[in-house]
Amino acid sequence: MTDAPSPTPDAQPALSSTLLAKVRTHLANERTHLAYLRTTVSLIGFGITINRFSLYLIQNDDAPHGTRLFLRDVGNAGFGMVLLGLALLVWSLYRYWRVSLDIERGLYVPRHKGMIVASIGLLLMGGLTALWLFSDPT
Repeated sequence: MTDAPSPTPDAQPALSSTLLAKVRTHLANERTHLAYLRTTVSLIGFGITINRFSLYLIQNDDAPHGTRLFLRDVGNAGFGMVLLGLALLVWSLYRYWRVSLDIERGLYVPRHKGMIVASIGLLLMGGLTALWLFSDPT
């Protein structure tokens, strides 16, 4: 029966350095997740605000003549922002969990494809929204 040799005094700093690196990596993962949560809260809050304000203008007849249909579309855009925020929340939870497991296993591999797809999707949605906003509401 062989016992594992106890670490020498010189090995102690290497062990604590490795542990500290892992802790720092987990904390960075948590900060990234919290940034996603802040973005999610902003999207949901702003989407609700846009939706409710457009409904308020329609119901109180405060909307300029001929813009009721446009405001209804704006309300739907606010609803879409809420859905986007919820989708981002689900994705960020999955990403946090997956990265945490990869850190523990020491097998972290950056997933560029997911970031590229999300960025291009948001770019397309933003571009279409910009075109829609600059179109004539009548």
